[in-house]
Amino acid sequence: MSKHDDTLEARIRAHYEALPKAEKRLGDMLLSFPGEIATYSAGELAEAAGTSRAAASRFFQRLGYKDFNEARQQAREAKRWGSPVYLSSAAPQERPSMPSQPIADHLAQETQNLMQTLEAIRSDQLREVIEAIAGARQVHVAGFRNSYMLASYLHRQLQILRPGVGLIPNTGQTLAEDLIDIGDDDVVVVVGLRRRVAMVSQVLDMARTQGASTLLLTDPYADHGLEATWTFTCQVNSQSLFDSYSATMSVLNLICTQLFQQNIAYSQERLKHIETLHDNLDELNAYAWLTKEEPG
Repeated sequence: MSKHDDTLEARIRAHYEALPKAEKRLGDMLLSFPGEIATYSAGELAEAAGTSRAAASRFFQRLGYKDFNEARQQAREAKRWGSPVYLSSAAPQERPSMPSQPIADHLAQETQNLMQTLEAIRSDQLREVIEAIAGARQVHVAGFRNSYMLASYLHRQLQILRPGVGLIPNTGQTLAEDLIDIGDDDVVVVVGLRRRVAMVSQVLDMARTQGASTLLLTDPYADHGLEATWTFTCQVNSQSLFDSYSATMSVLNLICTQLFQQNIAYSQERLKHIETLHDNLDELNAYAWLTKEEPG
């Protein structure tokens, strides 16, 4: 049996037609919201599904679990991994909140994420990271899936501040061509938030093998096998099934701000050259405000 076939949803679907009516009600609920099992007791689940505890016990044994607790542990691991299927919940529909409450809850969670993330970064480690990025021969920024968006943002900001910055992977390309030029004096920054792909650890391992220093930006649920020179842990908790990247973006902004401060004279000169190129190429409508007529 593959790992995919071993999931709660796969087991329910495999046995669904043979389930008695009482157990089928529980199966229907868990197929819609399998993450509910991670936070509720067997009795609470049975009550929510309109069935008995005895039926719920038979249900999980019929699916091949030793007991309810084994199934719940599997669901908790799926939630830690960041599966949106397990992060979704029926609770918001069952307990509608006041109109303003979603905003307040969202703000409270985002604030907590920012505080926990930034307070966990040691100032000496941040200084080491900035010095390494500033002095590196090349900086390689890597990310996959949703983390690619964050890596792309960091790549663009670092390009403003220094030369020799690359993005991994290049669009539509394989990894080998991107990894071949990583060397001893380089820094590799990997944004590896859940749900990670195997290439995150492969890039870190290859960078270490080729002598580069590595910075990993990840979440509290990262695999223990991910090794980097420096690791910044970013909180991603959310009031919904979608992970929040606000704290990670704040850390990226902090890195770029401190890198700018590391060598202000050089950074400002580079910025001036970039702005001159923008003007020469007429790329940005930066001075449109100058042509606006004053209100009569």
